[in-house]
Amino acid sequence: TGCNIENSSFGASNCAERTAIFKAVSEGHSDFDRIAVVSSSGEKTYPCGICRQVMSEFFHGDERIITEDKDGIYSYDINDLLPYAFKL
Repeated sequence: TGCNIENSSFGASNCAERTAIFKAVSEGHSDFDRIAVVSSSGEKTYPCGICRQVMSEFFHGDERIITEDKDGIYSYDINDLLPYAFKL
């Protein structure tokens, strides 16, 4: 699990998605199945660009990114949200 960590210097903030992924990796987990991205707003919430890039580093194609709004639940793979990810 992860939460959004705000900081007055926006560059020092960390989104919930990255917090969850980094926490899992730091605890020895590297095989991911899915990640849920939700908000209390009731609107569909998508990962930011930095989180999408981090997901592309740790996800291998089968993992699902789940989001929801008042009309339903939606499932994407990382290539749907970041089709041309940067790779070293």
